[in-house]
Amino acid sequence: MFLGDNSPRPVPQQRHCISLDELLSLRHWPPARSPSRQRMAIREGHHLSHIRGRGMEYDDVREYQPGDDIRHLDWRLMARTGEAHTKLYREERERPVFVLADLRSPMSFATQGHYKSVLACYAAAMTIWTTLANGDRIGGQILGTKGEQLFRPSSNRQQVMAMMAALAQESNAAVDVQGVTTPLSLSDVLATAEHTITSGTLLYIFSDFHDVDDSVQQHLMRLAQRCELKLVLISDPLEEKLPHGRRYRFLGSGRELLVDADQQQQQRYHQQFHARIQLLERLRNLRGVEFAHWQTNQHPLFRSPLMKETV
Repeated sequence: MFLGDNSPRPVPQQRHCISLDELLSLRHWPPARSPSRQRMAIREGHHLSHIRGRGMEYDDVREYQPGDDIRHLDWRLMARTGEAHTKLYREERERPVFVLADLRSPMSFATQGHYKSVLACYAAAMTIWTTLANGDRIGGQILGTKGEQLFRPSSNRQQVMAMMAALAQESNAAVDVQGVTTPLSLSDVLATAEHTITSGTLLYIFSDFHDVDDSVQQHLMRLAQRCELKLVLISDPLEEKLPHGRRYRFLGSGRELLVDADQQQQQRYHQQFHARIQLLERLRNLRGVEFAHWQTNQHPLFRSPLMKETV
């Protein structure tokens, strides 16, 4: 779970889109840091780096190697084992945060609860405001129906406002052009991210991962080698299981789709969905990778009458 606070959160006014005012209001929810935690200067940093060196936080020990500073010998361990070991420390450094919000046309969908795009916008905005309150640099990449918008990590509030405006704009644009496809794939975006995101970054990805494949998995594995990944798959219950014994008709952008699946088609459809999840779950074994699956009617973002239960 990436959102541990149990405080009540505001609910979007509409299920299919979210306004800029609503995203801006999230900056008041709730205090990003505990009252006892003093604010640090941005350059000072207050996050633990994956780089081991001489710092203030004890991390691990290893066998003594020629050239190690004898001041960092673990004398107690040496007394127990009879062998020399050197203490390792983890440096405190500033950690940039990067949010990748997928607002492409497949995200403008929900048969229950709020649209997937609304949840992605909401979660991205909460992450952005919390990061800014913690004194870290925040950047992001917003994938829309017509392309992408890239924001380099910064603590500039004007950029944060621009990111909020882009989220609200793409949320509404995706609804207006449902069914319009874009050549921009998640694999292409992650390939770019490998070159633009610096080591030590905390990377959030909010998406339905509808086009996840082996290439996407490889990109994520390479990013995980130098970044901390928080992957959130957002889906609708209908994407997991087709209705049984009933015929459904879907309309959009002048197109009509009739769904009348037999048992074999339902099983194949169900297997395809779980193959998508399994592809992402394999990344859990990597260090610094977390994966969560939210559904439009079951998620931890807010309490709503549209939700059957709160995760």
